[in-house]
Amino acid sequence: MKIRMTAILLAASLTAAALSGCGNPGSQPVSSAVHSAAVSSRTASSAAQSAAQELTANTAPNVCIGAEPASLDPALSTGPDTDSYCAAAFEGLYKVNAAGQVVLGQAEKAACSADKKVWTFTLRSDAKWSDGKPVKAEDFVFAWRRNARMADAEEKELFAYLKNGTAVLNGTMDVAALGVSAPNARTLKVTLNAECDFLPQLLVRPIFMPLRKDIVGKKNWDRNPNTFVCNGPMKMARWNVKSNIIYDRSNTYYHKSAVTASCLTCTLSEDDGARLSAYDNNETEFISPLPVKYYARIRERGDFLEGNAASTLCLQFSAKDTVLSDVQVRQALSLAIDRDALAVSATGMRFSAAGAFVPSGFTDAGHKNDFRKTGGTYFASSASGYEANVKHAQSLLEQAGYSDGKNLPQLTISIPISTLYETVAGAVANMWKSKLGINCKIEQLSYSAYRNACKKGNFQITMGELITAYDDPSSILEQFAVDSRLNQSGWKDSSFMKQMEKARQCSTASAERFQALHAAEKRLSETLPAVPLIFLPSMSLRDSNLNGVFTAENGITYFAYANRFSG
Repeated sequence: MKIRMTAILLAASLTAAALSGCGNPGSQPVSSAVHSAAVSSRTASSAAQSAAQELTANTAPNVCIGAEPASLDPALSTGPDTDSYCAAAFEGLYKVNAAGQVVLGQAEKAACSADKKVWTFTLRSDAKWSDGKPVKAEDFVFAWRRNARMADAEEKELFAYLKNGTAVLNGTMDVAALGVSAPNARTLKVTLNAECDFLPQLLVRPIFMPLRKDIVGKKNWDRNPNTFVCNGPMKMARWNVKSNIIYDRSNTYYHKSAVTASCLTCTLSEDDGARLSAYDNNETEFISPLPVKYYARIRERGDFLEGNAASTLCLQFSAKDTVLSDVQVRQALSLAIDRDALAVSATGMRFSAAGAFVPSGFTDAGHKNDFRKTGGTYFASSASGYEANVKHAQSLLEQAGYSDGKNLPQLTISIPISTLYETVAGAVANMWKSKLGINCKIEQLSYSAYRNACKKGNFQITMGELITAYDDPSSILEQFAVDSRLNQSGWKDSSFMKQMEKARQCSTASAERFQALHAAEKRLSETLPAVPLIFLPSMSLRDSNLNGVFTAENGITYFAYANRFSG
């Protein structure tokens, strides 16, 4: 699970078609009284500035969306924040335009075969890298092959939709067999397993962005502005460690007239309370994620944005842990969670309890029904049935040899710095203690330490979000594939993978494909390498004078079209 954990809908129907910091990153969240005063101050300040907006339209926006990233290599993008940084600097065959539509990007033309398995893309003649060199089809081939064989590449499971993708990922075929080739410098040929309606949305993802072989070979190329050669609407100007990353508009971008942000400052902070304080002090103009302490109050603000982007907050259990390897223990832990309480009272918001892994909003076979409605629920969330669930959980623990939590070692939930995660994890730990007699502590780690722990499997239980990366239920389920870096638990299940591979080989809209996806989710819910908790929308605060910034349903926030003209 990535902490990918985020407004414009990126539906399949669309696929055709300044340099100040964020203050002291160690500052604490403001009190309720001060917070209210800060909101009023910001509103008054915005009104006073409105007359001068025309003069400030090109001043650099300042945004704050996360902690310091380890890398800006698109293959190593670990969440919505780094996805957004990559989307500002790189561009794939498709892009998201200022209207939120998925349209052709580095490709000027796309043609597909009658069976829709073979796509031929013609690159733009004016597509250039930030150093002025032309973008070539070989740059895509190099990047895709490189990323598919990188041990730590994120979202590389998506290459399984290409011909021979699964075999390349599991090492039974050479990477040269992957379904991508460059007949000439401006032609890229992509061969799929089957018709894939959401292919344009896939090709927007960072893992499919092009890279230059001569650049990637340089040490720290992904952190140094002098070696960070990119092909998107903006380019890295400076990276001030522990402070900010600054972008300038790229003069070599083919459509630079559409890039309204001449400069962009991305302030780095992993403390969501500090982000809010900086925002209310007019030091930043867009922030996300938001501190849970003020959710109820934030929701009433005129600058609050709740988007269509959906994610599933869940726990993952280490497959290596002796206690948690017992499915009865995992079932008991899941049953003892009051999801309704987590969704509302624990957070102060009106979130939805997660009765399954895949949220509502995805169409099923034939584009007639909702995938969630067809599949039903696997995890009870009704308050009326909670006590019965607890009794069942107690019985399961007794069968596993841990009656009333006796003989069960203390459990640990590892989380990144986040007031939402801290609040939800604390509530879950209290439920386990009061209902099952299980002691559980919360281990809050810095973003980098959390990522390292997940990468090395040094945890018992982690909390994170499953982000909807494209408009299909497989976008959630693929995150538990054997070849996914997001499958942090180390869970491997042949029955689940059989269904996922079946879905990968079927035409997108076929009934057979959706039957396989439903079977895969059912298997996931039975074996419980993870348990879903609540469904979350994307949430952010945006200054009323800042336009053109939005978080798409794929969880990526786009800044290149930012401007300060009032609507």
